[in-house]
Amino acid sequence: MSALVSTVISIVGSICGSVAGKATEYAVDPIAQQFSYLFKHKSKFQNLRCKVGDLKDAGERVKQSVREADRNGEVIFPDVERWLAAVNEKISDEAATQLQEDEEKAMKRCFAGFCPDFKSRYQLSKKAQKEADAIAQLLKEKDRFVRVSYRAIGIIRPVKEYEVFESRTGAFNGVMVALEDDSVNIIGVYGMGGVGKTTLVKEVARKAKQNQLFDEVVFVAVTQTPNLLSLQNEIAEKLGMKFEETSMDTRAARLRERLKKEKKVLIILDDIWVPLDLEALGVPAADEHRGCKTLMTSRRLDVLESMNSQQNLSIETLKEDEAWDLFKNMAGHIVERSDLQSIAVKVAKRCAGLPIAIATIAKALKHKQNSFEWRNALRQLSKPSERSFKGIPADAYSAIELSYKFLEVDELQPIFLLCSIMGHDAAIEDLLRYARGLGLILDVNRMEEARDKVLTLVSNLKASCLLLDGSHPTRFDMHDVVRDVALSIASRDHGWLAFGNEDVVAEWSDGDTVRNCKLMNLQNAEVSELLNREFEYPNLAFFSMSSSSLKIPNNFFEGMKKLKVLSFAEMHLSSLPSSISSLKNLSALHLIGCVLENIVILGELKNLEILDLRRSRIKMLPQEIGQLNRLKLLDLSDCYDLKVISPNVLSSLSRLEELYLYGSFEEWEVEGIDNPRSKASLVELQHLSRLTTLEVHINDKQAMPKDNLFFGKLERYKISIGCMWGSAMQTSRMLMLEKIKINLYHGIKLLLRKTENLWLEDVEDVREMLYDPINQGFPELKLLYVTGVADIKVAINSMMLVSCLESLSLRNFSHLEAICDDHLKGETFGRLRRLKVDKCEMLKNLFSFSIATRFCQLEEIHVSGCYNMSGLIVDKEENGVLEFRRLHSLTLQNLNRFNGLWYSESTFQFTRWLFDKKVSCPVLEKLHLDSVNGIEKIWHDDQLSPTMSFGVGTLTSLKIMQCHKLKYVFTRSMVKSFVQLKELFVEKCYGVKDIIQGILGEERIKSRIRLFPKLDRLLLRDLPKLKRFCSGINISIEFPSLKELKIETCPGLKTFFYDATNMSSGGINIVQLFNEKMILPVLEELEIQNVDNVERLWPHQLAQHSFSKLTYITLYGCPKLLNVFPWSMLARLERLKQLNIKNCKSVEEIVFESHEEDKGGSVMHSLSPQLIQSDAVTFEFPRLTFLSLSRLPNLKSIHHEMHAINWPSLKKISVDGCDKVKILFASQETNGITIQQPLFWVNQFTFPNLHRLDLDWKEIWHGQQLVSHYFPNLKVVKLWGYPDQVTVLPSYLFHFLSLSNVQTLEISYCHFKEMIPQTEEEVGVGGKERPARVVLSRITELHLLCLYQLMHLWKENEAFQNLKILEVCFCPKLKINLVPSSVSFRNLVTLHVWRCHRIIKLITHSTAKSLVQLKEMKIERCNNIEEIIQGVDGDDDEISFPQLNILKLTRLQKLESFCSAGIYTFGFPSLQSVVVEYCPEMKMFSQGHSDTPMLHKVLLDEEGNKERWEGSLNSTIQRLFQKKNATKESENSEDDGSDPFEFDILDLLQVLLEDDDGSSMSNTRLAGPSSEVRLRFQVKQSISWWSPPLQGCMELRSALILGPHGVMETSMEVFLQTEWSNKVCLVIEINLVITIRWTI
Repeated sequence: MSALVSTVISIVGSICGSVAGKATEYAVDPIAQQFSYLFKHKSKFQNLRCKVGDLKDAGERVKQSVREADRNGEVIFPDVERWLAAVNEKISDEAATQLQEDEEKAMKRCFAGFCPDFKSRYQLSKKAQKEADAIAQLLKEKDRFVRVSYRAIGIIRPVKEYEVFESRTGAFNGVMVALEDDSVNIIGVYGMGGVGKTTLVKEVARKAKQNQLFDEVVFVAVTQTPNLLSLQNEIAEKLGMKFEETSMDTRAARLRERLKKEKKVLIILDDIWVPLDLEALGVPAADEHRGCKTLMTSRRLDVLESMNSQQNLSIETLKEDEAWDLFKNMAGHIVERSDLQSIAVKVAKRCAGLPIAIATIAKALKHKQNSFEWRNALRQLSKPSERSFKGIPADAYSAIELSYKFLEVDELQPIFLLCSIMGHDAAIEDLLRYARGLGLILDVNRMEEARDKVLTLVSNLKASCLLLDGSHPTRFDMHDVVRDVALSIASRDHGWLAFGNEDVVAEWSDGDTVRNCKLMNLQNAEVSELLNREFEYPNLAFFSMSSSSLKIPNNFFEGMKKLKVLSFAEMHLSSLPSSISSLKNLSALHLIGCVLENIVILGELKNLEILDLRRSRIKMLPQEIGQLNRLKLLDLSDCYDLKVISPNVLSSLSRLEELYLYGSFEEWEVEGIDNPRSKASLVELQHLSRLTTLEVHINDKQAMPKDNLFFGKLERYKISIGCMWGSAMQTSRMLMLEKIKINLYHGIKLLLRKTENLWLEDVEDVREMLYDPINQGFPELKLLYVTGVADIKVAINSMMLVSCLESLSLRNFSHLEAICDDHLKGETFGRLRRLKVDKCEMLKNLFSFSIATRFCQLEEIHVSGCYNMSGLIVDKEENGVLEFRRLHSLTLQNLNRFNGLWYSESTFQFTRWLFDKKVSCPVLEKLHLDSVNGIEKIWHDDQLSPTMSFGVGTLTSLKIMQCHKLKYVFTRSMVKSFVQLKELFVEKCYGVKDIIQGILGEERIKSRIRLFPKLDRLLLRDLPKLKRFCSGINISIEFPSLKELKIETCPGLKTFFYDATNMSSGGINIVQLFNEKMILPVLEELEIQNVDNVERLWPHQLAQHSFSKLTYITLYGCPKLLNVFPWSMLARLERLKQLNIKNCKSVEEIVFESHEEDKGGSVMHSLSPQLIQSDAVTFEFPRLTFLSLSRLPNLKSIHHEMHAINWPSLKKISVDGCDKVKILFASQETNGITIQQPLFWVNQFTFPNLHRLDLDWKEIWHGQQLVSHYFPNLKVVKLWGYPDQVTVLPSYLFHFLSLSNVQTLEISYCHFKEMIPQTEEEVGVGGKERPARVVLSRITELHLLCLYQLMHLWKENEAFQNLKILEVCFCPKLKINLVPSSVSFRNLVTLHVWRCHRIIKLITHSTAKSLVQLKEMKIERCNNIEEIIQGVDGDDDEISFPQLNILKLTRLQKLESFCSAGIYTFGFPSLQSVVVEYCPEMKMFSQGHSDTPMLHKVLLDEEGNKERWEGSLNSTIQRLFQKKNATKESENSEDDGSDPFEFDILDLLQVLLEDDDGSSMSNTRLAGPSSEVRLRFQVKQSISWWSPPLQGCMELRSALILGPHGVMETSMEVFLQTEWSNKVCLVIEINLVITIRWTI
């Protein structure tokens, strides 16, 4: 028994020791937690099992998202891959076995079974809890994954036509220099049409991206008739975002915010004809986002200047010798013929030095062998066209026109002209459909034959330089000068009407022009007034229009009897005009992206061959479509609303050759159902004997017909069964199969041999399929992705021939031992460019040495999650060096046992370094290592020989994470070889002590060493053992190109560069990060976070020019840092724009003087004379725009002696948590009164541009009366954290608010009960006093956040009459209405209310009537709100919101309607976006009618993933409620208006704050065998608020009393201070008294 007591005592001792020694591990109840390990062990293990189950489910959901992202060609975020690796480890079979064993051990008993084994139980139970906590953390991390991947965007294709000419070098270099100049953010390039502006900026874009000057580069062609909405769409698409809003202002705001998220982004706006409003477009200004630059091209300098271009560079025509060189290059050797050379020289001269003219003429004459043909060409060029078209020189016009005339194939000229109306980056498929409809493709019958012919014609036009490559091989482009000439020819010779707005109106008004017109292209034209004119179009064959607002008259088509092609895009057509049925000759109908409600009338177009309804909003394909018996192509791609295809429609289309249904209808009826079919079945496709092209998704494999041999006849296809493809992969034969047995579908088997892109996921018989000799090794396969295979040991065996394979991805092969056999057929892998292997746990290496020699084209290797992989290449014999000649990217992730790239099987020799002498990667550019735990070094110490390259000299990006055996990254002897390295990231490598090992300079060759000459970005993060970056002796080190340096969470770091010279001289007493031997001449951004030991950043004496370009400085969590800048450094801070110092508890002043420096020395000489006064120095931070001082409890002043600092550019100041700063501002004009030194001395020169002031509780102003010219531009004031006793806005604050320009007021985390003091005291500045309510009337923007005691915003019409923006958040005591009924909001534009849980009716109907300017209303998370507008029963008035564009109602659990009382008629003429999310009780919108002409859908979530529309707003809301009621029992947890996974600290605090007595009590009983445990604790609330948040900390004081009779009592006082992401900080004092009694 004594042993038992001893055991218990030891456990109790360990518990108490654990509590006292690890206080920071626990939050509130450490004692209870420790004892629960003994007495709640079962629940601990049960909890762990539940957590493991939850983790499996969460992991599967993330894996599914990853698979979908892979299919879409997206890039998986590294943290997601690391998370999945951690999850796999937690849910592995080994982990499950260990859990079972631990649980059994914890149940064992000792002392002959009479007593539990307390020690074992305690340890194992604690282990289970720790594991459960780790899993809980993983689950928490998963919730942060908004997305698992991102689109690989911003790819700039090489510019094939770019030639380096001396005359272009100046402009090119000028643009590149301007892009790197922080003071320039808008750059212009101008020159005449065809001179090469577009080509030059495309090359600039490619070079900038290649040199990593920008994270994203977006290229957009503007053209002559710019449409801002289209431009916004194009920029957004290239940034991977999508707009749901249609309001230009809202889209611009979203685009602006998206661009701000990119650190460095380049927007290229090409071919600008008229000035654009960049702000309206959504491009942030320079002061909003320093990293966003805009590069523009135009033919006119004045256009660029009007857009505030800061640097404009001209491109002139080519010099005569350059023009001749280009002509020779394009025309070939024929120009060297003696009988042609003199003529060729004259022809080249006639091209006027314009590259576009030279290229087109040279290509046109290239194959002309007869001299008379060249003379004829020269003769025509010598007589230029009389018409000068849109500023194109006559010579250039003639040159392009001549190239057009030289097009010899019959179809080339009309196809070329047709290309000119299709815009930039047009799709060849659209060209095909237009040309086929117009009958321009001769001598072909089938669509596939026509496609081949169009592809050939486009290729010929490219060869003639009349067309350019597009963004993808399936697209083409046309130079704007060539397009202008083509449109001119088409208009002059063929009666085409395809111009800008002004031309259309003028020419369409001419009756003769209209009667002779054969083609009208009215894209982006404003022609609404012309549609109602009754014209005859007897010759019109093609008509195209795009407009979302136009309404087509019913009789519009009556005069178009010869119309063959009709194209409408993005139009709202509730019903098609009845006159469309008169188009008996119509061959092609395109309704793309249109809103279509009824298309029954299309069944009357009997001659229709092409029906294109892509992206249109259509719910049903009616029976009448089956009457189109001549139809050859039906495109329903991306018609997401299409839920019904009437039965037998498809089978009736007997001539159908091509059917596109991807992203559209997928609810195929299953074969064999006895009931009459209501929808289409795949069986119908059997009847389409001519079908050669099919794109379809089959969600349910049961819908596959038993007889599916017809699939085998397909020539082009995109078919997925089970999972669905994205749109990123483009090949003509694509097949995706998930969870099926291929042998059951013989038609699918027939497709395998022809497939180019094959995706197999969890396919049951994948082994038989891959090895089936019938497939003969997939001879045409280009991309192979296989995942979820358990029975394959070798992926590619010796029977397979995959000679065309370019990309191979293998994932989740649980038993894979080798990628391929050693004996492969023919040229297998000869074209492989990309290899990705993931989660193949049995795989020990990728391939043998002999197989690796086949990978002559390999460019990218990505290996992750192969936990048993020891090396990439196994050498079975003693071979030579293996060279990957084209490998530019190598990524290795989560390889626990990986030792290196090479392993010798004959000698059993492993390397412990990544790169061995046996493997060479001479062009390697990117090396990323993450959790590669076997390697101790990356490069062998003597690997870098002068005769071989191992990828060091070409490496541009090196990222190393979680490689814990690494002690260093480089040796001192090899750093000189990294001449191209641009970014170096080292993170979470817990063994790294030095980045560069060894002492630089020992060889005493140079006194200065230039490290990494092109290194631009350096990140060192979470390196607990890092002591230094490098060491040196008797040298200085320079980073000549380093612009960004970030050091985060390196607690052991004391100095960046350790100067070994100081060892002999006794070193220095103070820990200093940088020393005088460090040279950083171009460093712009410096971020230091959580570096514990650094006391000082810089010495008093710096190397010349070092740190002189600092622009952004962030210091966070440096507890020993005493100050920031030495006095001597001030002169180097002229470029500093942002200074952010946070959570540095020892900082006392920002600028300090050391004993070694003389304030009157060199710094004084650098100051301007006007800044030097007799008794004080006034210094300037001339470019600083943002200053933040946060959580600096010991800060007293900027400088203890400096009386004044001028901040001429400062726009924002934020000060909080600086407890020793009692006075923020004080005037120097104190009339001799001595006051405590403020943080800022103020005079009229101090803050001339201060725009925003963010402050916590402080005495803001001290001294004489505040005068307005001290803060002439202050517009925004943000206040927070006022003490509890301050219950009304203090009157002295009104002095600040009365400044003439203050417009925005934000108040948060205060206990104000009233916003306006109930006093008649007048306030103001400069003798202009007025009542407080009058002062507040000037405020136009008001934000109120977390005002817990606020009873009402204001009474009656007492203030804020001119508000434009009102946001009210978490004001829990606001009751009933937001404002009284008498309040008018006549100027309000934006209203946002959220988390005001006591509001029942938001506003009264009288207030609602005043909202005539309101554009955006968002009401969110107000738990008790029942209606938005409080009406009056029986009232039938009209309430109009003429400007309202966005209405968002989110998580309003009790909302029943927008307005339920009264029969009001609501007018919403501008409403385009409505979001109704989690409003489970909303039965209707209103009792009366709501007019919403611009609204066509209701979004059910903010992201736009779900939407609905039932013809009207009211019908849609009613239908949603009916559906919710009908499925309430089965979906009660999904649509009940709550989010079960969401936890918000604000809701918790509301409950705590509303307790009457300010405290809560909790009692918990814990019972174990033969024991009794009672836990009692009381929470004493002491609430304080800060923003930004405070660092979490805890103090613990405990006493342990062991009394007689087995009684243990302990009391504990806990001071806990924590934070929640920029919202709120809570301080809670907790007293714990625990009494434990046990009996034996």
